[in-house]
Amino acid sequence: MKRTWTRKEFVRVAGTALAAPFLWRAERAWAQGQPIALKLGHPDTTLHPNQAIALKFSELVADKTHGAVKIQVFAGGQLGSETNLISGMQTGIVDMAMHTTGFLESFYPKIQVLDLPFIFKDAASAEKLLDGEIGQNLLADMPSKGIYGFIWGHYAWRVTETASQPVHVPADLKGLKIRIQPGAAFAASFKALGAVPVVMDISEVYLGISQKTIAGLEVPIIAVVSSKLYEVVKCVALTNHVYNAGALMASKRKFDSLDPAFQKAIRDAAAEIQPVWRKAVADKSKEDQAFLQSKGLTITDIDYPAFRAAMDPVYAEFRDKIGADLVARVLKAGQG
Repeated sequence: MKRTWTRKEFVRVAGTALAAPFLWRAERAWAQGQPIALKLGHPDTTLHPNQAIALKFSELVADKTHGAVKIQVFAGGQLGSETNLISGMQTGIVDMAMHTTGFLESFYPKIQVLDLPFIFKDAASAEKLLDGEIGQNLLADMPSKGIYGFIWGHYAWRVTETASQPVHVPADLKGLKIRIQPGAAFAASFKALGAVPVVMDISEVYLGISQKTIAGLEVPIIAVVSSKLYEVVKCVALTNHVYNAGALMASKRKFDSLDPAFQKAIRDAAAEIQPVWRKAVADKSKEDQAFLQSKGLTITDIDYPAFRAAMDPVYAEFRDKIGADLVARVLKAGQG
């Protein structure tokens, strides 16, 4: 059935430079009953705040295209494993995704600089860098590998959780098998602390800790709650070792096939959702920390100078791999 536009809708859309063609394309899509459907995947559960962010982004795109573009959100690996979400965008199998930098490093080695440990003293320093020249240049590198990166969001500070061993100083991690996010920087960081890093899909962590295959992990507090890991871990050390940036991305092959007006609508919606994403994660982190305390988990601060000093070999190892100039600029900017 043909959709009838109200005068109010027509006037609102007609106020833009792309008004006439945009209006015609949107109405044509509705008239044919075939809105453009895009699938957006993310690895977190529906309880994670990123599910709400993805749904809000979908709403914004639908509003800006008057329903001509519909983004369907798939959580918890429904579109494939964490790594497959990235490779799927390259091939065009996955249309869009929200993901952390740790799963981008094998495709874009320079992005490892964002996962170097203890480089950001606070969120303001991280966001200034990500929104500035360095962060935007990293996004600009992505189309060469088949992916568009639109914005940098936040997955919350990565902290260290253990089944029973409280962590205050680096020596407390000696010999412990810690599940890490894939990425050479993560592995090097925990090796430098004396731990045994183990790469494991997040969906396998609950069982891994229950069966004592691993002794802990390093994920944001909100992931502990959304994945109910508080049932198997008892201690949380506020290491805040990585800001845990994440990107909202799209398959270049799929995105390039869209009408320019719809491309603009998606980019505009991404820019609009960025501050919402960051605030939602920050607020949820505080809420979930209180929740974990109510569940009896022990939450401790760390000897920050001791942990950062232990990272000197990591900085030295990755300085040449990533680029000495880039590493130096990030280390300087991250400390404000």
